[in-house]
Amino acid sequence: MSHPKTVQEIVIVGAGLAGLIQYRALQSRGFKPFLIDPRPQHALGLSNADTRSTALTPRAVGLLGLSDDWLREHGQQITEMVVDGGLSPALRREASLNLDSGAWVVFNRDLTQFLLDTTDIQGRFEQAVVGSAVEGGQRIVRLNDGHQIGARVVIAADGKNSQLRRAEDIQSHQRDFHQTALTGRIKHTAPHQGRAFQRFLPGGTLAFLPLRSDDKDGNHASSFIWVEPTSKAKGLFSLSPDTLVERMQVRFGDALGTLSAPQDPAWGQFPLRAHHCETIVGERLALIGEAAHAMHPLAGQGLNMTIKDAAALTEVLVAQRRLGLDGGDGQALLDYQRERRADTARITALTTGLHDVLDRSPAPVRALAASGLEMIERFPPIKALLRREADR
Repeated sequence: MSHPKTVQEIVIVGAGLAGLIQYRALQSRGFKPFLIDPRPQHALGLSNADTRSTALTPRAVGLLGLSDDWLREHGQQITEMVVDGGLSPALRREASLNLDSGAWVVFNRDLTQFLLDTTDIQGRFEQAVVGSAVEGGQRIVRLNDGHQIGARVVIAADGKNSQLRRAEDIQSHQRDFHQTALTGRIKHTAPHQGRAFQRFLPGGTLAFLPLRSDDKDGNHASSFIWVEPTSKAKGLFSLSPDTLVERMQVRFGDALGTLSAPQDPAWGQFPLRAHHCETIVGERLALIGEAAHAMHPLAGQGLNMTIKDAAALTEVLVAQRRLGLDGGDGQALLDYQRERRADTARITALTTGLHDVLDRSPAPVRALAASGLEMIERFPPIKALLRREADR
């Protein structure tokens, strides 16, 4: 039985943040990408339950094209990042590493809506990709309704468990951190003054990102991520929000005044796992975002890496078009892989290394590493280097 087939310029599989970012980047450069996602199209923006936020680096803000007006309406700029090694019962700013920052904190749901509002989405929805093959100079993806779509290049933006990656037999090296993160929004009585905080504690971390204040009652708010070993988190994170806030206050201290839970916390939990692929391309196939790599969230670089993936792949495809060449050419896709390999390896090593030393090491090693944060605070050239790395 023959199945209907259509041909598109570029197919993107997955309409999460990675897919939408890639779609907008390509459309802004004159391409006509085609999006495939198993959800109804109207459901792409129904992400109010997503309580996660992201600290976008200045470079990521530029690549996304976020205007100053949009950032002021939806975001909060980080003026300073305070990093504490957990040597004292509560965070002490004078014993912490204090780094200037120009990052902007936005909720994932607001960024999703921005991408939907600024793109003309074309695609097939309520359909999942169930297979793909290369034939006749195209990669053909097969949908669960039997329809087939061909393209010179297919971009896998279908997440950590990417069906396209697995079908292509691209190996993903997995790591389970055996940790669970609780994340959401929290209120506090003292103004954050644009400061973000990260406190490394045995077995996990506690971090706060400043949020734009829109409370009529004068309360200030931050987004938090609280990481604990999964064996402990199962019981701990099932406690009431008020009890959790009390535990959080003890771990953090009063740098933000008195903490309190919002009326409807809507906090979410997720396990922490990482993976990376030695190769992120196949025949007429490119992986981006979590299909290609996922890392520990303690450095907050996951989405920033996705944005750089999309930008790098877009530039490769633009260059091929300018020369009148095939965008799905194997050498061109290898150029994309080379462009992203070093950056991905560096950030993955950084986040995993920080986790291993400050979260999981024996107490003497942790104490030595935490003391190192205080030493860095006294050396402006090293602080300037860390600031440049954070903004890349």
